[in-house]
Amino acid sequence: MTTVILMYGPAHGRALSTEATEGEVRREAGWSYQLTDDLDDRGRPNAMAYTD
Repeated sequence: MTTVILMYGPAHGRALSTEATEGEVRREAGWSYQLTDDLDDRGRPNAMAYTD
């Protein structure tokens, strides 16, 4: 499992544990969170929000 930080959208700042290593990690209320190559200050990958 990898801990991912959700960025922007309704779940901004929430940490999510996932087995996803690329692509979409969560869909919520008209938003999709997709993994990026960016890491936070603790080395966790970020998932950016996009409206559906």
